[in-house]
Parts: sequence; structure tokens; C-alpha cells
Amino acid sequence: MHSPSQSMTRIYAPTCGNATTTRYNDAWVRERFEDGIMMKAVYVTKVFDPQTQAPGEVACLEVPTPEVVGADDILIRVAFSALCGSDAHFIKDNLFAFEPPFAVGHEFSGTVADLGPAAQAQGFKTGDAVCGNFVLECGFCDACREGKRQFCENATANPAAQAEYIVLKANQVYPVPPGVSLLEAALIEPFTIAAGAIDKAGIKLGQSVFVSGAGSIGQMIVQLAKLNGASFVVTSARTQSKRELALTLGADRVIDPVHEDVLTLARELPGGGFDVVIEASGNLECAALALDSVGVGGTVVYMSYYPPGRPVAIKLFEQIVVRELTVCGLQLSQNNWPRALRMFPRIDVKPLITNIYRLEDAPAAYAELIAGKALKLVFDCQGGTA
Repeated sequence: MHSPSQSMTRIYAPTCGNATTTRYNDAWVRERFEDGIMMKAVYVTKVFDPQTQAPGEVACLEVPTPEVVGADDILIRVAFSALCGSDAHFIKDNLFAFEPPFAVGHEFSGTVADLGPAAQAQGFKTGDAVCGNFVLECGFCDACREGKRQFCENATANPAAQAEYIVLKANQVYPVPPGVSLLEAALIEPFTIAAGAIDKAGIKLGQSVFVSGAGSIGQMIVQLAKLNGASFVVTSARTQSKRELALTLGADRVIDPVHEDVLTLARELPGGGFDVVIEASGNLECAALALDSVGVGGTVVYMSYYPPGRPVAIKLFEQIVVRELTVCGLQLSQNNWPRALRMFPRIDVKPLITNIYRLEDAPAAYAELIAGKALKLVFDCQGGTA
């Protein structure tokens, strides 16, 4: 544990604890300060201002360490927490309209520090290497019972993993697969999204696949597409290092969208385009291009955070109806965690990690995230002692 430090701002955290958002009273917070049971955590302290266009801000704060309260709670000592591209929206546009200050981080790995009796009954024990799903579904609504947990009507979330500790419910927590390091395991949550994209795409043996965007999830999709039987996998990226990495991870060809036209390549393929296009760039121009890059009877999967309210021109009859396209969307992938965990050791995520930061260096980490050149940025949440 860390006692209060003069080098970091201290706040009274309004929502520490488990995924049900336990609200602690002032007396409890004062007692925790007096005992020095504090932890470091990254908080968004200011969001993007649409009036002035001023960017948001993050800081490493000292907040009360969460505790096991419920019988199925698990306190996790966070080893590593990765930054997601969605985290950038708190700084550059406040897409999610949250009110600061609030904790951030939903991609993580760590070890079990404490747990309730119901969590023990599920087989967890102190010291276990774990990762987790930051969303807690109810399990009882129609969506959950129909296997559509991502649409749970009563879901709560605890995206607070860019910190030294986090508390989740036992059914949100999963053991890290054997042979996977804690650093690699911090990328399991985004890997579930990549796996979900493969599920949506329904890739068949011998098909051609275009992965639009070679970010960290795009690089995972390239590997999964090959493992899933795709015979020709192409990806695109503006950054040379990303293109080069994609080739080493299994891409058959890479495209620089600034100087090359993917449509020229697509028209040379049977059916006049790729069998599957997975749009992972988040760029609206690329989103429109995806419909032109896919061949007749093909499938397009959209899985990025696009600017809200911004339309993409679609020739509904010519592009989709006549060509009988299947167009899918993907935001979360709550239903495939067990399968994704079994598959995770089959791909290589180590080259995706561009830089590792301490929690205290959160502003620098987010500045690099916003710059968009890096693949995966990761916080070492224990300062080298994980």
C-alpha cells in the first residue's frame, strides 16, 4: 500500500469499490486517510470542452484502496493495465459524456489479493493470476438469457483498472491461461473484441480478408484470420512500423492508404472484392471504403468508435441489396471470453506493446495515445514490482 504522497493530488473518491458502485461516506474516507491505506489511480480530471475545444486531462491521484465487501467480491492487485483507443475519447471529444473526476481503465491483469467466501467457492484463491471483464451483467434479463449479454438491460461497469487495485465480482474474473505472462494478459480484454470480430465475419477456409486498420486489435485480427483459414489477408496502416509488423504477424500484403488504393487490389479478386472486410480503423473514409472493397455476397464488420452523428453515404440498393452483402456491427464481445482465453496463447501480442508507463506518468501516456502512432501502451501499476 502507499501512504499519501505530496507528489500526487488527493481526492475523496466518490465511487470506489465493486461493480455495484459502493459509495463511501466521509467518515469512512477520513478513516482511510488516517490509516494511510491509499492507492494510486489514474483519473480523468477534466473532459474535452466542446465550446473552447480544450482537451481533457488525466492525473495520477491518491484514492482509498477498494475492499472486499460482498461475498463474491475479488480484490485484484493490478499488475498491468493497457490503454484502449476508446480511452482517448475522454481527452479528445468526451464521446461518453461522463462527468469528471472518474476512474479509467478496463484492460488489465493482476493477482488475487483478497476475496469473499463465495469467490473462494468458485475456485479462486489468493495469488491467482487473473484478468477480467469490466462489465457486470445481471444474468436474468431477456438479453442475458438469450445469450446476448452485451445488451444486458441491467449491466453495470467498473472501468477503474488503471490503478494499483480493483474489485470485481467473481463472475467477471478469469484465470490467466498457462504460459501467458501478466504483461501479455493485460491484452486479453481487447483480444475478446478481435475474437468477436472473427465470429461476426464468419470467415471460411480459403477466403480473402481485408483488415482495415492495423492498430493493436487489427494486428490481432490479422493473426486470427490466418488461424481461421483465410488464404489471403491484407491490412492497411499509415504508419510504416505497423505495416512491417503486420507482415511479420502473418499478413500476406500490407497497404499504405496514403499512396496505394485498396480498390485496385480488391477488383482483381474473385467476386470483385474481398470475401470479408473488417473495419478496425475508426476512420469514416475507411468505413465508406469498406463497402466498396468487399466482393459480392461478402461480409463487412464495423467495430470501431466512429464520430457520433456523422453519416456515411451508402447506395443502399447498388451496394448492399444487389450485391447481397452482410453488414454487421460489434461493440462488446461478452459471450466469448472462455473461447478467447483458450485461443489467446496461439497469437503473439508481445510485439504490440509499444511502451510501458508508471501510473504517475499518466499525462505522458495519454499524450502518446492521442498522437496515434503507438500500438499498445501499458501501465505498470506496481512500479516494477508486479
